[in-house]
Amino acid sequence: MAQSTSPAADPYAGLDERQRYELDRRCDHHPPSPEAVRQHQAWRKTIKDAMAYAMQHLPAGRETSMALTALDDALMYGNAAIARPPMPGGRKGGH
Repeated sequence: MAQSTSPAADPYAGLDERQRYELDRRCDHHPPSPEAVRQHQAWRKTIKDAMAYAMQHLPAGRETSMALTALDDALMYGNAAIARPPMPGGRKGGH
């Protein structure tokens, strides 16, 4: 019987060191430091405030629904940015 060549057998098979680091950076759990917890809380409050404003002041409709969905996405990506270690050679914090 032939051996399995499924990626699940060894997710690192065929990846170079940079790709292995990126796979771990994207997929591994990164326990938050106390500072990261504060950053997550501040980010969630910022997005929650924007959502509340949208719900209170924008008319019901497709565009408002899409704005709320975009804020959901922003919440998710912001939390991922806080949780994951920085990319090597990536830009510094701020914009």
